[in-house]
Order: sequence, then C-alpha cells, then structure tokens
Amino acid sequence: DFWGTVWTMPRGINKMKALHVLRRVSLGNDSKVAQEVGELEELEDLDLSIDINKAIDEEVLNELALSISKMHSLRWLSIGRHGSSNDGGKILNFLHHLPTPPRLLRTLRITCDIINGLPRWIGSLTHLVSFTVLLTTLTGDELFGVVCMLPNLKTLYVYWDCYSGDELAARTSHKFPVLRDLILGGYLPKVIRFEEESMEMLEMLELRFDFRSRHVAERSIVGIEHLTNLKK
Repeated sequence: DFWGTVWTMPRGINKMKALHVLRRVSLGNDSKVAQEVGELEELEDLDLSIDINKAIDEEVLNELALSISKMHSLRWLSIGRHGSSNDGGKILNFLHHLPTPPRLLRTLRITCDIINGLPRWIGSLTHLVSFTVLLTTLTGDELFGVVCMLPNLKTLYVYWDCYSGDELAARTSHKFPVLRDLILGGYLPKVIRFEEESMEMLEMLELRFDFRSRHVAERSIVGIEHLTNLKK
C-alpha cells in the first residue's frame, strides 16, 4: 500500500483548535468529520487520504471541498488515496469544484490516479513553491499549461504513469519564471521537448526512468540547448 498505515479522523476533531499538523489521516465516510476538519483554523499541514475500498458519499466529498476552502492557514497539502480497490472511480474529482483554494499553499502533492486532470485553480496559487504529482494520468498541456505561470514555483516533481502522451513539451508560452528543479520519472513519454524561452531559469533536470520499461533507449530530449541556465 503506497500510503502505509493511516488513521481515520474521529468526530470532535474540531475541538483541537490549536492543531497545526495532521499527517497520514483518512477521511472515512462521515460528512460530520469532513465538516469539522474545516474548523481547524490554525491548520498549516494536512496529509489526507481517502479509502477507496469503501464507498464514499458525495455529501462527504462536498463537505471536504468546503472545508479545504476554509483552511486559510494551510501551507502544505498532500491528498491521495489508500486501499487496493479498482472501483474508486475518479473520487478526487471534487477538487475541481473547490469554492476557493487555500491561497497561501506553498507545497501541494496530488498522489493518486483517481482524478481527471489537474484542477485549474492550481494556476492561481501564487505562493506555491513545490508541486508534486504522482500517478495521475495527464495528456497534452494538462501539466505544464496549468502551472507554467506560477510566480514562485521552484520545484516540479512528476512521477509514475503521470503522462500518457508520446511527447511532453515545455512550450515558449510556458514561462515558468523561477522554476529551478524539474524531476520527471516513471514511464516517461518518448519525447521530452523544451522550446526556446520555456524554462530559462531551470538549473537541475533529473529523469528517473522506470527500470521495468523496455523502451528506455527510444526516449529522447529535444531542445536541451534552450535550457541556458542548466547546471546539473
């Protein structure tokens, strides 16, 4: 299990008003708990998973969306799933419908394959410094097109079956004004392309090819000469 041991949040968690960190917690199927977690006004760090072995009511997910929108102090958010069922559907699609995202987020991790694409509001997180996406299947410009204009994004980490197209392109229009580190890993597309002026501040490029892939030799990087600030 990717998540390992997690604990299910109990009712009454909203009484812990001074709580700053919630790690390795599971939502369960309780709309009351989903509502209460949004009352933790001092919460800065949330590491939350959803158990896909259990049926989760839409009401619970709607309450969770409202709660995340109320977390004005949140700086670090990791959200994914645990369990081995293949029947979870796209349970994280509720993230597309947050009334407002946590505006002060500095670190965001989306670590599962149960969401359709990336929420567009990620592109409004002006304080975001680090973004990690694991397992989520993306195509075309769904990755770079969402985060390319973030003014403080320094680290982008993309891993495991995240990209299903034949080419991943950083286009001239994808400015990435301060991106310093780009880590791509897993079943990478055949071509990784960097157009002129796309990632001018990039200092470190790391490619982690999955050892199970039989076509590593067919992979290529095009336009690496455009990464004029590359050091490693």
